[in-house]
Amino acid sequence: MTDAFSPMPELNLLKEFYDTHDDFFANGFEMYNYGAEHVEGLINFAQANGSGSTYDIWRKDDRADLATLPVVAMGDEGGVHLVARDFREFLRLLASLPTDHEPDIDWGSFGLRGGDDDDDDEPVDNRLYLAWLEQMFGLTPADDWAEIVDAAEAELAREWAVWIHPRIPDAVWSPVHELNLLARFDNLVYGGFANGFWLLDAYGERGKVDNPGLTGDLAPFASTNERDTYYAVWRCDDRADPAELPVVALGATAGVGVVARNMREFLQLIAGLTDADIRCDAAGVDLRACEPAPNRGKLVSWLEETCGLRPAEDPAAVIAAAQAELGEGPMARPVQG
Repeated sequence: MTDAFSPMPELNLLKEFYDTHDDFFANGFEMYNYGAEHVEGLINFAQANGSGSTYDIWRKDDRADLATLPVVAMGDEGGVHLVARDFREFLRLLASLPTDHEPDIDWGSFGLRGGDDDDDDEPVDNRLYLAWLEQMFGLTPADDWAEIVDAAEAELAREWAVWIHPRIPDAVWSPVHELNLLARFDNLVYGGFANGFWLLDAYGERGKVDNPGLTGDLAPFASTNERDTYYAVWRCDDRADPAELPVVALGATAGVGVVARNMREFLQLIAGLTDADIRCDAAGVDLRACEPAPNRGKLVSWLEETCGLRPAEDPAAVIAAAQAELGEGPMARPVQG
């Protein structure tokens, strides 16, 4: 009697089906060994495409039933993405992928390789797999494979960002879910969308700030147009979700002050700046007049559609309330409207 392929019964059944069928049933999918960990906590169980990308179980906790853990895809040249909420959803994903394209995994996304007729892969026959999937698990393909990936992203993206960013910083833009959503929006918009606001090239970038107030518990993520003020997440405690941490403004050379109690409030704050931006220097935090951002309307729409938020009606009051509530810390004088 041979040893089981894995400690997961569902995965062992898939391996048994794979071993007893000579033909491919999902383009680029192959099963060799179980258990390799390219990153601790990501357990490889299959190859995703012909170039060496993999599917891995995300061991996000110590639960006994591994089949209830999420599945991710790791690109052979970089990138790692959620693809299924659990193993049964992954089995449906295999059944839903086009038979004439194999997955393409890069830093940007989990997608399909090719697209033009000349680039199509040789189609595979997945009819036996579909019959096995329904008979063994009562599962059928999704109408669109992207629905499965999108559902995993919607449910797990916040927790995933916190977990993966310290391990593979380039996998997501930041450990803050809302900032990752904003970074995607930023990639789609040409020109400024918030007064005095530009995302830095990398989350936590510190090289451009010569301010002694930039201590280890501050993670810069954006700056004003003039690069005289920066925004940073203030890791004032060890709460699990960094989106709940305060946001501060930092002068490029001096000054630091709280501007929002959490990231969602900060997004409302910058969306509410109609004809002003934020300045921080040795004297503290102020609002200064500036030209409106050309794409502010797009930001307002995105904020409501994606985050369910409206712009702050009184940005100065938001900053003042945050400073009043948080008390001592990296504080400045009260903001002047």
